Amino acid sequence: MRAAFSYRVGGVIRVPLVLAVLLTAACSSTATGKVTAPTNRVTASASASPATSASASASQPEPLVLTAIQRLTPSIGFIAGRRGSGAVLAKTTDGGRSWIRLPVPLDYVTALRFIDERVGWVGGFGDGHATQVNCTQPAPSEIPACTAGVLRSEDGGKTWVKTLAVPMHGGGGDSVRQIQAIDGQRAWALTLDQAACNYPCQYDLQRTTDGGSSWTVLLSGQIAAIRFASAARGWVTVEDGASLGTVEVRETSDGGVTWRTGLRTTSGLAVGIDAASTSRAWVLTANGGYCTSSNCSKYALFRTDDGGVTWQDLGNPKDSACSGGHLAGPLFASPGRGWLGLDLGAGGANVGPGGLLRSEDGGRSWVCATTPPNTSLLSAADSGHLWAAGEEDRSTQAYSLYSSDNAGASWRTVDLGPGRVP
Repeated sequence: MRAAFSYRVGGVIRVPLVLAVLLTAACSSTATGKVTAPTNRVTASASASPATSASASASQPEPLVLTAIQRLTPSIGFIAGRRGSGAVLAKTTDGGRSWIRLPVPLDYVTALRFIDERVGWVGGFGDGHATQVNCTQPAPSEIPACTAGVLRSEDGGKTWVKTLAVPMHGGGGDSVRQIQAIDGQRAWALTLDQAACNYPCQYDLQRTTDGGSSWTVLLSGQIAAIRFASAARGWVTVEDGASLGTVEVRETSDGGVTWRTGLRTTSGLAVGIDAASTSRAWVLTANGGYCTSSNCSKYALFRTDDGGVTWQDLGNPKDSACSGGHLAGPLFASPGRGWLGLDLGAGGANVGPGGLLRSEDGGRSWVCATTPPNTSLLSAADSGHLWAAGEEDRSTQAYSLYSSDNAGASWRTVDLGPGRVP
């Protein structure tokens, strides 16, 4: 069975494409053998979890803003987000009908990856102080600096150990953009190198093979997305700051030690990458010149059937499906079946309800549905069991979660209210 995987709108947690086009500057990509020394391993318990804002009341509860979701199996799944000023991490064992609150020593979770019901990884940061505005501003000398990193759990999220610390110096970008893991020992993290530049920033692709005791930087540069289908086979998308809108897709067959470029495209910046096997993978790009805060119209979807040696252009998924909004994904649960989310973006233009695009032929053609609406987060346990989430109310930023047990033919709303998610 294929490991569960999820994607967030914009492909990965990113600056909006229209801003990326305006601000992109030169930044090179280099391989390196730098090894990150193990950090002090501090176990977090329930007392370390930030409390939900005390200002919320039963009549006016704080909205839940989701930042990551993972449907691990048809019945087991995890969600991460914020309610008020506190982080929320919760687990379900009955398909979302009930939830268990899990402690996490972070104020904001940006990446989530469980291997099974017990072993999992999260990435994110702690504010240190609210005036730092999500760690994008340097802290005054009298205020503790922001901290960020990758944490690992072996008991289903009840306790966590910090395995990797990521320096925070202010500036844009998520400190931990993505986490990939094959098992409890081998994992990859895409982490921000804020010392390199303010924007566009370089990211480090780091790997552990010993459960997080040590990490090695395998690649540095303007890395937008990563995907590993096995311990050996993986792909990265690297943007070329010297050539606006140019992306290289690189492939590895040794876990990331060496890389080979299989695709170089000028179709736009990378939105996301996914794989259904070690041979078949997809990359989605968007041309920022055709984007507004509410809509992007010019996308290109590429697919490889030989592990990344050659790629074919499948065209623009929007040409035969939904209009308006921004595409999320791609997410493929089998060589044929996949989905793209359609998010309404940050603008105020009326571009429709958003929705979900579905393919049954490996991405060659797409069918549009408006339910679930405004989809920005996707996760599939297998080809039939899928979660989709997005912002339900723009004024409150409250999110809704939808569940399908028939590949998206029908959906039910998952209750995420304070009575369900503590």
